Amino acid sequence: MKEKVKTKTGTITFKKGTLRKQLKMKKGEKFTKSGLRKLSKIEDGTKFKFMNRDFKMTKLMKQRINLGITLMGMD
Repeated sequence: MKEKVKTKTGTITFKKGTLRKQLKMKKGEKFTKSGLRKLSKIEDGTKFKFMNRDFKMTKLMKQRINLGITLMGMD
Protein backbone atom coordinates (compact mmCIF):
# COMPACT_ATOMS: atom_id res chain seq x y z
CA MET A 1 0.00 0.00 0.00
CA LYS A 2 1.39 3.39 -1.01
CA GLU A 3 1.23 6.46 1.22
CA LYS A 4 1.30 10.07 0.05
CA VAL A 5 2.56 12.95 2.15
CA LYS A 6 2.39 16.58 1.07
CA THR A 7 5.42 18.74 1.80
CA LYS A 8 6.25 22.36 1.03
CA THR A 9 8.09 21.32 -2.13
CA GLY A 10 5.69 18.64 -3.40
CA THR A 11 4.32 15.19 -2.65
CA ILE A 12 6.29 12.17 -1.42
CA THR A 13 5.00 8.67 -2.26
CA PHE A 14 6.34 5.63 -0.40
CA LYS A 15 5.40 2.12 0.71
CA LYS A 16 4.04 2.12 4.25
CA GLY A 17 5.85 -0.09 6.78
CA THR A 18 8.91 -0.98 4.71
CA LEU A 19 11.47 0.16 7.31
CA ARG A 20 9.57 -1.68 10.05
CA LYS A 21 9.59 -4.81 7.88
CA GLN A 22 13.28 -4.42 7.00
CA LEU A 23 14.20 -4.14 10.70
CA LYS A 24 11.94 -7.12 11.59
CA MET A 25 9.95 -5.17 14.17
CA LYS A 26 6.92 -6.62 15.88
CA LYS A 27 3.51 -4.93 16.08
CA GLY A 28 3.96 -3.43 19.55
CA GLU A 29 7.44 -2.03 18.92
CA LYS A 30 7.75 1.65 18.03
CA PHE A 31 10.41 3.90 16.57
CA THR A 32 11.77 6.91 18.41
CA LYS A 33 13.33 9.90 16.74
CA SER A 34 16.49 9.54 18.83
CA GLY A 35 16.74 5.83 17.97
CA LEU A 36 16.47 6.56 14.25
CA ARG A 37 19.06 9.34 14.52
CA LYS A 38 21.53 6.87 16.08
CA LEU A 39 20.90 4.47 13.20
CA SER A 40 21.39 7.22 10.61
CA LYS A 41 24.95 7.79 11.85
CA ILE A 42 25.99 4.19 11.07
CA GLU A 43 28.18 3.86 7.96
CA ASP A 44 26.99 1.83 4.94
CA GLY A 45 28.19 -1.78 5.02
CA THR A 46 28.64 -1.78 8.81
CA LYS A 47 27.00 -4.46 10.95
CA PHE A 48 24.92 -3.21 13.88
CA LYS A 49 22.46 -4.41 16.49
CA PHE A 50 18.93 -2.97 16.80
CA MET A 51 16.46 -4.29 19.36
CA ASN A 52 18.67 -7.37 19.94
CA ARG A 53 18.68 -8.26 16.23
CA ASP A 54 21.73 -8.14 13.93
CA PHE A 55 21.64 -6.15 10.68
CA LYS A 56 23.94 -4.72 8.03
CA MET A 57 23.41 -1.08 7.05
CA THR A 58 22.51 -0.69 3.39
CA LYS A 59 22.00 2.40 1.27
CA LEU A 60 18.25 1.67 1.00
CA MET A 61 17.91 1.21 4.77
CA LYS A 62 19.69 4.52 5.36
CA GLN A 63 17.28 6.27 2.94
CA ARG A 64 14.29 4.77 4.74
CA ILE A 65 15.67 5.83 8.13
CA ASN A 66 16.18 9.40 6.90
CA LEU A 67 12.63 9.47 5.50
CA GLY A 68 11.34 8.23 8.88
CA ILE A 69 13.20 11.00 10.72
CA THR A 70 11.81 13.57 8.28
CA LEU A 71 8.24 12.31 8.63
CA MET A 72 8.50 12.27 12.45
CA GLY A 73 9.58 15.90 12.36
CA MET A 74 6.53 16.98 10.35
CA ASP A 75 3.66 18.02 12.60
